[in-house]
Amino acid sequence: MTFPLLFIRLKQLQREINGLGLYVLPLGAIAGYIAYIFFKQFEEGQHAYYPIIVLTFVCICIQFYRQDKSFIYKHIAIPHFQIFLEYVALTLLFSISSLFTKSWYYYPLLLLLLFCIPVMKLQFRQKTVLKNLSSLISPNNFEWISGFRKQYISFICLYGLAIAFCWFKIIPILLLWFLTILITSFHTECESILILREQAKSPGKFLLHKLKVNSIYILILYTPLIILNTFFNRDFFLINILFIPMQISLVCFAICLKYCLYRPNKIQTGNNIPLAIVSLVSILPYLIPIPAILSIIYFYKAGNNLKKYLND
Repeated sequence: MTFPLLFIRLKQLQREINGLGLYVLPLGAIAGYIAYIFFKQFEEGQHAYYPIIVLTFVCICIQFYRQDKSFIYKHIAIPHFQIFLEYVALTLLFSISSLFTKSWYYYPLLLLLLFCIPVMKLQFRQKTVLKNLSSLISPNNFEWISGFRKQYISFICLYGLAIAFCWFKIIPILLLWFLTILITSFHTECESILILREQAKSPGKFLLHKLKVNSIYILILYTPLIILNTFFNRDFFLINILFIPMQISLVCFAICLKYCLYRPNKIQTGNNIPLAIVSLVSILPYLIPIPAILSIIYFYKAGNNLKKYLND
């Protein structure tokens, strides 16, 4: 029996690694560190279900939003099992360590959850609504307008749940982290060269403006909830204070990564691996320098790439 999906993902991973060059080393170190954090969580046992929840939720999100389901279910043999193996491979680094701890039973539980995910065949599509949204958000920030119109249900649910559970320590931060990941998905579709040139004076000014506007949006959205959560959990003050800069760094990284790989009118799928790794890092406040440093590195790479399109 062959496993075409795993073969395709392996080839994609190889291309990503070749494209990243030396940057694969810090990203690999980050992935290894997250795997170690999950191992310690399994070893302690008290909150060993947290990694399982995170990994399952990530795979569910991938299943809902992936664009290849119709092709897979129609043209690939035993599609459910193939997709299941894909998710097992994706989570293996971060979950297999549980087998060597007293929380070993969480790994079979994760496999059971992953086995159920391929049953979700429905594509998560939403009608274009909120046609007057551009009166609240500048048309120049088309990523937010387009992204919110397409995914407003997920956006509102995550934000509403974060408000509803604002007196808990961990839950609001996890929900806002998922919201940040949703926001990064706004920055996967490359605009046309005409729209790019209409907004941009120079690569540096263009990128700085993008980062500034998105940082302001994150501050406006997250600050009220973080203040409420800090009010109810004052011993969580430092983590809450560091959380917002971490999320801003993640969104900035997503923007810089987009324009580092920018091609007019293309939907980017090749940036999923580094973005997924940095997304996992962005929930650990004591790793705040890593997304910020990567954002700076990719800022300069993005500027060099944009010169090809803005200096013609």
